[in-house]
Amino acid sequence: MPVLWRLGVVIPLLLAPALATADALTHQLLMQWRGARPLPDDLVLIGVDEASLDPALADFGPWPWPRSVQATLAALPLKHGASQVVFNIVHSGASGFGPEDDAGFVQQLLPWRERVVLSASYIRQQASDLEQVQLRRPQAEQFPRVGLSSFVLNSFGVVEATPGQEELERMLSGFPQPWPKPLANVTAATSVPRHDTGLEVLGPAGHIPIIPAWGVTDLPADSWSGKTVIIGATAPSLGDQLETPFGQLSGSEVLYAAIAGELQGKGFRRPQAALWSFLALIWGLLLLWRISVGRTAAATTTSGLLLAGLGGGVTVLGWVSGFWLPATALCLSPLLGGGLRATAQFQHESRQRRFLHTVLSRRVSPTLMADMVRSGEAVWTQLGGQRSRCVVLFTDLVGFTTRSSVMEPDTLFALMNRYFEAISAPVLQEQGLLDKFIGDALMAEFGIPHNRGDREEALAAVRAALAMQSNLDSLNTTLEAEGVEPLAQGIGMHFGEVMAGNLGSSHRLEYTVIGSAVNVASRLEGLTRRFKEHPILISGELRELLGDAVEVVDLGPQMVKGWPTPVQVFGLKGLNTPKDDRSDRINLSRAV
Repeated sequence: MPVLWRLGVVIPLLLAPALATADALTHQLLMQWRGARPLPDDLVLIGVDEASLDPALADFGPWPWPRSVQATLAALPLKHGASQVVFNIVHSGASGFGPEDDAGFVQQLLPWRERVVLSASYIRQQASDLEQVQLRRPQAEQFPRVGLSSFVLNSFGVVEATPGQEELERMLSGFPQPWPKPLANVTAATSVPRHDTGLEVLGPAGHIPIIPAWGVTDLPADSWSGKTVIIGATAPSLGDQLETPFGQLSGSEVLYAAIAGELQGKGFRRPQAALWSFLALIWGLLLLWRISVGRTAAATTTSGLLLAGLGGGVTVLGWVSGFWLPATALCLSPLLGGGLRATAQFQHESRQRRFLHTVLSRRVSPTLMADMVRSGEAVWTQLGGQRSRCVVLFTDLVGFTTRSSVMEPDTLFALMNRYFEAISAPVLQEQGLLDKFIGDALMAEFGIPHNRGDREEALAAVRAALAMQSNLDSLNTTLEAEGVEPLAQGIGMHFGEVMAGNLGSSHRLEYTVIGSAVNVASRLEGLTRRFKEHPILISGELRELLGDAVEVVDLGPQMVKGWPTPVQVFGLKGLNTPKDDRSDRINLSRAV
């Protein structure tokens, strides 16, 4: 099992790439949590919106518009100082409006050929069992700046990143070079990193201001100075819509966010393999150490949860700093490792509790044990006691010392166990407290640690004593059949005040009672040797408490060792049967 929980720590870290689906969801939630981001001042989006397609509002004609018309839209901001214009419209193949349209496009924009960025697109289509891929490039060789207007989608179909070098090689390996770089990198004149650049979507639909194509000529000339201008479709009817963490956005709005990230040096990066290996090693060692120090299942569970929270915090901190850390692996590792170890510890603790419960229940009176479990108080582990009133019962075998001197130890041991089994059962049945076994003697109390009422406890003690005698008679019948000499016992009972609590040392405690009442009960048990016809003797205090519920023989005041005055002693014969007054009630009802 120690190996299993350690594997639970290590395996998620090793499988971090395979957990990318869950990580993608985490990144979406983080982006939604952070909300809309500020927009750059030097980036403008001219949108081909629904109004620009409406003949009643604009005279551009049906889409696609002639390329010369698109060039006119681009030329206006370039004439007034725009730093560059990016077409998020792919001009592949010849124009449908004829060669004059292509020539008009080139003629209008050629003066700013270095400030014009054209788009290429990567298209993958599934037809029956065949997959078709296309790379559509613009044919205007006069414009050298061309970028790929494609994005990386996660497993949920949500825009996630601008492709890096590895992704470009995977996508374009079947096409001749040179391959176009991502449109955002071409626009910002940045190099393409080896791995994808996570895209920071700036907000929901409507967050990015869109200048409608029909309203471009209405803007002041100085509104274009130094701006990077994107021209692209934004109308949902044109179909260029992408899923983002904020819902559907046009491809042009997504491109706006990608270019903004590159221009501002923002975006998300995954750590390089060497860096992640180092981080995973440090994280794994931390988890193995912290999880292993938990002494209990609860402590280990707490450690696992706190470490998972720490992993989540590290993920958020890295995300804010521009790093995409594998959140699932960082959080799952402590949860899985800690959960496995806590489960093993809980099973071990449960076995220990069951074992200790079994052992303790054989060494502590069930009444006392039930109170310990019910209260859960620290008083059970501390020295000290409190004054209580209870019935103390002592019983001892008659002539046992002589018998034990001639019996084999194992035979004697077995006989004593049978005897104590017979006489302890009535104490438990009457909810008394089995205090201790002393040699061949048994000490019990009725009324502690909880008192049901002095009279009720006194009656319970009497019933237990009579049942002891009855059980002993049954045992003696069995012993005689086995050829073993029968046993005889004496029982003494007294009611009075005692100190009840834990006695001993801080290393070994014993719950018991001490006081004069204990001594009186012990002396009464000793008197049974003198009054052999009365094996159960009770004190006057107990007799007064019982009233007419018992049948007794008055043996008069007796001096007992260690007691300054005589003790009134009674021989217990049995319990009186309550009178049945039902006939009286019946007669009375008939008379009425």
